[in-house]
Amino acid sequence: MYLTRKIAKIDTTNKLTVAFDVSMKTLEYYSELQGRLSGRSCREQEAMRGSFANTTASVTAGLKKLAKFAHKRAFSGLHVVCEPTGSYGDCLMRTARRLGHTTAWISGESVAKARVLENNDASKDDIKDPRVIYMLATMGRELVYRELPPLYRKLRELNRIYDVADERRTQAKCHLHHVLKRLFCDYPMSKDFLYSNSGAALVRQYACSPYRIVADSYERFCSRMRMDMAGIRPSTLKRLYQAASYSAQHCFSQEEREPLEQHLIFAWQDYRAAHERREQLRTQIAQVYWQLWEAGEQVPYADGKVLLAFYFGRILGETGPLSDFTHWRTLFKYGGLNLRTRQSGKYVGKLKLSKKGRIPLRGVLGKIVFRLVRKHELYGPYFHRRKAENPDLTGTQVMSYVQRKLLRMVFAMSRNREAFDMARFSTCETQYRLAA
Repeated sequence: MYLTRKIAKIDTTNKLTVAFDVSMKTLEYYSELQGRLSGRSCREQEAMRGSFANTTASVTAGLKKLAKFAHKRAFSGLHVVCEPTGSYGDCLMRTARRLGHTTAWISGESVAKARVLENNDASKDDIKDPRVIYMLATMGRELVYRELPPLYRKLRELNRIYDVADERRTQAKCHLHHVLKRLFCDYPMSKDFLYSNSGAALVRQYACSPYRIVADSYERFCSRMRMDMAGIRPSTLKRLYQAASYSAQHCFSQEEREPLEQHLIFAWQDYRAAHERREQLRTQIAQVYWQLWEAGEQVPYADGKVLLAFYFGRILGETGPLSDFTHWRTLFKYGGLNLRTRQSGKYVGKLKLSKKGRIPLRGVLGKIVFRLVRKHELYGPYFHRRKAENPDLTGTQVMSYVQRKLLRMVFAMSRNREAFDMARFSTCETQYRLAA
């Protein structure tokens, strides 16, 4: 016989648990009282349900009314639980915290799977959902509702803005290349040339128009380009002029060329605006990271050589304070990077990521790791060795291994506020044990 004792994550001693189903405009709530209510039996049950508007004034008045009801029945306060519903649940949870009540999340997946358990019916409505949420809360299936410190909240919001800016920058680049191909069909340079100093000079001087280029002589073209960008190579100028000569043979009329050239200039301006906004956000994220470091927070030190302050800022914005996690396995579960086992009798399934945790954290790790798995980068040798040793593994699977290694390394570095040490990174753990 094995006996296990656990301590609840959230202390709800002598508090009335109230479950809420959150929607955009209304909040449906449900709670129960059990015990000797009328004096006839100790197994009596009294159910309470109602609703109020999802506004600050209505939530404040509604919670005060429920707290008054709880105090009359000898409870010390309320314990508010609901599903994570994005921004719609923020008003309820923040108001409950402001009024001194405890709060917790109930997983939406757990609610969906527990509907049949509640009354052997898979139906869904606004009356049944708070009952299911209440049942799960009484079973202890709660998730901690974290209120991040201000700097971490700032990092998380900057992460969201950065993702939007990065997506718009990518869209602007795709649009720019589409317009460029229509205007300059024999464009000879690589896709990255346009975003170099030489490419910017070509846009400023000729709007990437082959007709404007061939309107000047080759010597005049070289002179203008060198005046704008002194270090441009002669071979590059020659390739551009020859390709422009071929493209100009399509003989677009001036009426057709002018809107295309204007379209390309607008697309270039859109790209530059998105790029500058993205770079500004990178700087802001790094600055907030250094503020955390100077405040003495438990964060790894960014030496600027391998892992930049920007990378750490992105990760910390999604994890929150790393001191909240007692072990790296807990951090893996928070990010959904823990492994899911499938075993029954003689059957043993494949190990896969659970993907039940915070999706933005996995997204941030994926973008960082994508840069670090090149052959000359930090995790390049490990990534390519695993691919060579296990041909059946896809690139995405190996990338998930690297994400776990990176997050575990960041957690370990944060314990003592350490910087990255290449000697420790490249030395096997068994060698340290032998030395000890």
